[in-house]
Amino acid sequence: MMLGENKRATLRFGVAGNPPHFWDSEFRKDRGYAPAWLRSIGLDALEIQCTYGVRTPDSRAALFREQADEHDIALSIHGPYYITLGTEDPQKRENSLRDLRKSIELAKKVGSRRVIFHPGGAGKDREGSLVRAIDALRVLEVEDEFGDVELFPEIAGKVGQLGSLEEILTICSEISHAWPCLDLAHLHAREGGSFHVQADYEQMFDRIEAALGTEAFDRLHIHMYPIEWGPKGEVRHISLEGAPWTDEPRYEPFLDILAARNLSATVICEAKNSQDIGALTMQAAYRALSP
Repeated sequence: MMLGENKRATLRFGVAGNPPHFWDSEFRKDRGYAPAWLRSIGLDALEIQCTYGVRTPDSRAALFREQADEHDIALSIHGPYYITLGTEDPQKRENSLRDLRKSIELAKKVGSRRVIFHPGGAGKDREGSLVRAIDALRVLEVEDEFGDVELFPEIAGKVGQLGSLEEILTICSEISHAWPCLDLAHLHAREGGSFHVQADYEQMFDRIEAALGTEAFDRLHIHMYPIEWGPKGEVRHISLEGAPWTDEPRYEPFLDILAARNLSATVICEAKNSQDIGALTMQAAYRALSP
């Protein structure tokens, strides 16, 4: 898919959460000033992390919105990490739906249109877990007012988690408000090292287009960073502090395919304690490509 030969698509680069350099900066007095800090270093996207629950007070949500508007920072919300939609436990399912609802409401407050989340564990009945996860999301579709907010189920890093590319595409094909969060490091890890050259990324985008159509390319939300992996998938995110990005997946062929297809996207880096370094590295490499 080409978006136009005469106009280069827009890529936003940003971070998940606040790396150490934010806490060393003049903006550290309140997380709500993270957009101002990002603009000061040249980045333009922020994924607000609600790892252990959606606890952002209204005052900080208002500050996030004000600062993001002022500094042109694209915000997204990452829901709590203990969401598990495919569970057989009715209470855990209700708790997961509650956390998603809180994430949606926070997105509305800060002016974001994207809620990222992990579907949860796959258990021993992988197919049944996928069906239950989709059924849970259908409850949200029927009962809740999304407004402009859309859901982005994320590719999971561990093989035992619900969240292969095919599973994410199935969820998104069944839920009208859902689009894939393409965590390329997670996909690389869970598939035993699947991204090496541009053709590998090309194949992935072809799979997405076949499942969801070209409309999916209007909402690309991507996580990219170096990762350590083993037989069960993800082991840990790798730090870039004081070291070049020499681990896989490599970002160069990924950026090449985005440029070749002229795709717009938000690219979030989750390198351990060095998200800003990774985001700036990718941004500089993309800008160096021929227009």
